[in-house]
Amino acid sequence: MATPTISKKDLQKTLSAKKKKKAEVIKNVLAKPYQNYWPVLNSEDNFNLREALRKFLPRLKHDKVNIPYKDIKAIPREERKKFRENYPKPPLAPLLVSDSDRKSIVFGINDVSKCLEDRSAACVLVDSDVQPRLLVQHIVDQAVLYNVPVLVAVTMRPFFKVHCGVSGAAVAFKRGVKPDSGLGLIQQTICNIYENYPVPQNHIHYHRRLDTITISDSSNNSVCVVSDSEDEEPAKNYHLKRKLRKRAFVPPEPHKVVESVVYIELDTSVEASPVSKINYQPLTVKRLKGDKNRNKRKMQKFKKK
Repeated sequence: MATPTISKKDLQKTLSAKKKKKAEVIKNVLAKPYQNYWPVLNSEDNFNLREALRKFLPRLKHDKVNIPYKDIKAIPREERKKFRENYPKPPLAPLLVSDSDRKSIVFGINDVSKCLEDRSAACVLVDSDVQPRLLVQHIVDQAVLYNVPVLVAVTMRPFFKVHCGVSGAAVAFKRGVKPDSGLGLIQQTICNIYENYPVPQNHIHYHRRLDTITISDSSNNSVCVVSDSEDEEPAKNYHLKRKLRKRAFVPPEPHKVVESVVYIELDTSVEASPVSKINYQPLTVKRLKGDKNRNKRKMQKFKKK
């Protein structure tokens, strides 16, 4: 007698085959109505920028000498620092960079942000591989606010590490550089490429960026100085201890209000009041749902490590 078998159609109708799918959760999220500005360079502009950096970017630091582990494993940990200092290094060419050029390049997100606030930045470069993008998005918005050219370069950090010796998620070039110098030519290249990536009119800082923010150059601080004048009457202390039959608090005499009818003339000018150009945009509602491939990407990251 043959053993009974279940066909594929019958197998699909069994309880074990009916796997309950998770219901998709859709969330309503409030988001800003403005458009994000992320000027990522295309392949042609990225190539032109790299060529300019390769030609004119000064080298600020030599590469670190990597000591093989087989040479250092037999040395105790307390003596390894001294061994690294005395380790024979290959002959290195002297760094042909001036102090002014060294101070004209700023690396790092915080330092670039301070440079933009001081209005001393001429142009800014941001790495496109920064994750999450929120770490450097405020740098781009700040550059738009202060009307500074900003570009998002592809794989910028490894390129700066190889050719400059120093890298960062954001790099700023300061003002006050000669136009015919190497850094001046780099700034000119960045400004020329920046013209191909205009700021959208729906950006939050688009209408604020043209000469609306000014920084006072005066060194005098507005401090209210109070001086003693002879005309002022000395303040009376009403809470001093008095005699038993006298009042502790003596209020001043009330002023008599004289009722008078005064004719108030109304303004009859036909001049129209200036119309405000401020546009208030309401928050937008975005419908978001979970990512199905989130766990797969997590596993891929763990495998790479």
